Amino acid sequence: INKIWKVVAKNKRVNKEWEELMQRSPQNTARCYQDLCTAPMTKKPRRVFPLRGKQYEGIWEYEVTSGDRVFYIPYEEEKKVFVFYAG
Repeated sequence: INKIWKVVAKNKRVNKEWEELMQRSPQNTARCYQDLCTAPMTKKPRRVFPLRGKQYEGIWEYEVTSGDRVFYIPYEEEKKVFVFYAG
């Protein structure tokens, strides 16, 4: 059974960035949210992937549009997705 992940924004700024993303690209942002809630650690070529390099360990990138990204950290034990950048 797929557990639903809780998606949380780091702060009000990130929340505002997310809302602006919804305005610019509602369908893509809704799909991103759906994926973050259900399978945030499922790689999709050139769309969803973990960042490389020691300083980025644990950080994932979701390409919402060609110019917009969401960066997040999935916490598997808690089933929580911590979004720290959207835009």
